[in-house]
Amino acid sequence: MAGALASALTERGVLRIGGPEARSFLQGLVTNNVDLADGSRLVYSALLTPQGKFLFDFFMAADPADKDAVLLDCDGARTGELAKRLAMYKLRAKVEIEDRSDSLGVAVFWHEDGSAMAEGPGLPDPRNAAMGRRAIMAKSGIEGAIAAAKATSAPEDAWHRHRISLGIGDAAKDFEPDRTFPLEVNFAELNGIDFQKGCFVGQEVTSRTKRRGSVRKRLLPVDVEGDMPAHGTPIKGGAREVGTILSTDAEAGRALALVRLDLIRDSILEAGLSEIRPEIPGWLDIETGEGKENGAGENE
Repeated sequence: MAGALASALTERGVLRIGGPEARSFLQGLVTNNVDLADGSRLVYSALLTPQGKFLFDFFMAADPADKDAVLLDCDGARTGELAKRLAMYKLRAKVEIEDRSDSLGVAVFWHEDGSAMAEGPGLPDPRNAAMGRRAIMAKSGIEGAIAAAKATSAPEDAWHRHRISLGIGDAAKDFEPDRTFPLEVNFAELNGIDFQKGCFVGQEVTSRTKRRGSVRKRLLPVDVEGDMPAHGTPIKGGAREVGTILSTDAEAGRALALVRLDLIRDSILEAGLSEIRPEIPGWLDIETGEGKENGAGENE
């Protein structure tokens, strides 16, 4: 993997969902098709509130030791919360929920230029080919896997700079649990929702929003001219607040921001003392302005 970078994501946790009813249990809860996590691919998904608001996101992978079990690559700071929420739905289902974060970790491999990575450890990141590959593996083997792949070890900050450059959010930094709607943070375009799979928690609201094309806010990359505003800084267009700064990359002068689509066209946007210029990445098919949003919720 000449030219590849790799990083161990120490901020990630791993849950194992096992037992004879593990997959059917998850299938009725999460936004994507659990059956697609068959060992040959990762599946990006989320657990929502009944009102259709974001709670947790994760990558689902088949457990190599038991293909009926599912490993969840999730936010390490909220692993316990996710396990507790899943246990709420368990009832009498024959399901075991185990935190494997002590022994299992997550590593990512990517090309800095954003080119796809056809081979390497793990499996392709399902959100976007430019995100490279992800692997759930024994923590003790991550350094060896990076060396075996002939990838250059990079700090986690380099990984976050890469995703910000592509305009792709990270739930721990860019999604607000119980307030953010998944279509606002481009979940459908990042292949995180299967609208054909059947029921999931929050499906009714999410499907209705998709059909109506009524997503008023979007997570977009923005170029920043001036000092980088802090996370949470309001973005203003004239006297009106039109968005919020989220993940930042001061070195590149780039950030992610949740912005009101109908308020940003033909406006000079500012955050603090800096000028903000939103960008629509090539993978995101929307329009800004007062017209109807294009492609709100289409699962590519």
